[in-house]
This record gives sequence, structure tokens and C-alpha cells, in this order.
Amino acid sequence: MKKTTQYFIALVLGLTLLSSSALADAFKGGRILGNAMLHGHCPILTADLAGTHSRDEWATIVQDGKLQETITQICPKAKVDPIPEKDMKDVLDYLQYYSRGGGALPSC
Repeated sequence: MKKTTQYFIALVLGLTLLSSSALADAFKGGRILGNAMLHGHCPILTADLAGTHSRDEWATIVQDGKLQETITQICPKAKVDPIPEKDMKDVLDYLQYYSRGGGALPSC
């Protein structure tokens, strides 16, 4: 009985860790996007940047690889560092979360 309980606890813990890392995280994407943009050169917040396009438009922009170009069009003085491909899912989730018609409002 003790061995079964330990096995069950290990299984639940393992599934919890695996499932949380597989999901895109909007807040992590916001940090990544904020670190990639130099705010001194761009007067708008990243949440306001996300509100310039709809969810579908952001998906198309990220899928086509034109995220840096789009940010530069919105804020010409912004310098955008390259965002690693592995983090792009989180960044897209953030952009869609705060997008026009996305339903979320920034808290600041």
C-alpha cells in the first residue's frame, strides 16, 4: 500500500511539472518582449503595442517571421533584439492576450 501511494504521488507530481512547461505563458512572453525592446527609445508599453493588432493579425505576423519589422513600423525609434524561436510561442501568447479584441486590459 505504501509503495502504491508513493508511485501515485510521483506520477501526479511528474504530470504537473510536464503539463505546466508545455503551455505558453503570456506573462513570460511579456517579460521576453520587454527585454527584447529598449524602452528608452519607444514611448509605448508592450501591452499597448499588442493592442495595435488583432489576435489573428499577430498570429500571421509571428508565423511569417515579421515581428521585429512590425514593431519597428509601430515605433520607428525602437531597437528590437532578436527573440529566440523557442520563446516565440510565449511572446505570441502575450501579444494575443493583450491584442485588440483580446479581452484583457493591462493593469498599469
